[in-house]
Amino acid sequence: EQGKLVSAHVPIVYGCSHACTFCIIPSKRGGERSRPVGDIVAEVRSLARQGVKEITLLGQIVDRYGKDIPDGPNLAALLRLIHDAPGAEGIERIRFLTSHPNYFGDDLINAIAELPRVMPHIELPIQAGDNEVLSNMKRGYTQQEYRDLVAKIRQRIPDCSIATDIIVGFPGETEEQFMETYRVLTDLKLDVAHLARYSVREGTVAARRMEDDITEEEKMRRFRLLENLQEEVVAEINKKYLGETVEVLFEEKVKRRWKGR
Repeated sequence: EQGKLVSAHVPIVYGCSHACTFCIIPSKRGGERSRPVGDIVAEVRSLARQGVKEITLLGQIVDRYGKDIPDGPNLAALLRLIHDAPGAEGIERIRFLTSHPNYFGDDLINAIAELPRVMPHIELPIQAGDNEVLSNMKRGYTQQEYRDLVAKIRQRIPDCSIATDIIVGFPGETEEQFMETYRVLTDLKLDVAHLARYSVREGTVAARRMEDDITEEEKMRRFRLLENLQEEVVAEINKKYLGETVEVLFEEKVKRRWKGR
């Protein structure tokens, strides 16, 4: 309804061509297809006219935007185009997800740092902390490369919040390999960690070639360890905001009548 929507999602990349071994997206949704920049900017302008204040650009690997379009803009250039597009000034917050460490270049870091309405929040899944597990997942980077990228982002954008995704109990993950993931979370103190226990997805490389050899009890134990660790990290981060005044975006007002209140 016009004037009611505050926040909206804008898809910019469909499908995926990266094919991590645990992921079903490439076989379900096909290869990567970037939307034409003109279509995206037109949609953003339309949303601005409807009173939308925040947009989130979406892609399975959003920072691969434009790689399938010869001479087209990449994500950094698209952010600048949207940010400065006449008629899109009403969009006060621009976000994007989900990113992949392999494609998160300096130009993207600079765009976030330099564009006031692009929110300093990055979804950057590591998935696992051990290099052998990362290789089995076909992620394409090492633990150290991920650490270096986080350090680079924090140096350039000191107030940036970083979220990650982690899968515990991937086929063959030993206790020591799991503890590498635990150490990464302990050291990096990321703002959000989306945690998942590995489960077999029919049609994936992992389902065909790897035995799901870790018990559900062990997966849950590892999940709880990371969950408890992350609760401590977030409590520490949130302490910094005590007594601070921050700007928030209200999405909706809801009136509810609760019994006994």
